Amino acid sequence: MYNDSNLLSPNSHCEVLERQTFNSLGDITVAGLTQNNRVGNAQKVANSRLNNSTNLGLLAGSVAAVAGSGQIGPCSGDSTTVYDMAVGIVVNDALGNPFTSSSGAASGKVVYAHGTGTVISSDIYETADTNGNPISYNPGDKLYSSQNGLLTNLAGMNAAHQTSIATGAGAETCTVVAVLLLVPTPAAPYMTYQVKI
Repeated sequence: MYNDSNLLSPNSHCEVLERQTFNSLGDITVAGLTQNNRVGNAQKVANSRLNNSTNLGLLAGSVAAVAGSGQIGPCSGDSTTVYDMAVGIVVNDALGNPFTSSSGAASGKVVYAHGTGTVISSDIYETADTNGNPISYNPGDKLYSSQNGLLTNLAGMNAAHQTSIATGAGAETCTVVAVLLLVPTPAAPYMTYQVKI
């Protein structure tokens, strides 16, 4: 199994270990550049993987979704229809970091990885449920897009989605984005997963 000690120090890092396809055909939405990743709901505030210097907009390791004709944005929100439009995992922060490339802002495009067999390791994911309570992960967990556009297991979804997924009624509105391969720990906070879309 992949040894995540080789990765950079954790701080919004995403590494594509095995890839099928990179896509950058969709134009980035305004939300893809301006979404606040720290303010808005209890789940965002409680996320121990984010901090006050976390960039705005799409983050490397977050879930990208169809947001309109020819447009790609964050797979976030409370609408049950958003979760079924996931298309892949964002490769770079849309706004970049100070003194580095900000490819999303410069090109107006979102680069995301997709395709069954793509394996990614990232330290950006949900660490709390929708009420702000800590969640844990297990190998083989199905990973979905949370209300904030970050990967989470069933425990990080809202109550309505948990019920609909458990009963099979939500299969059409909650796409399984990935399957967890390597569980993050406090000492090694990288989550490694295989993309399913």
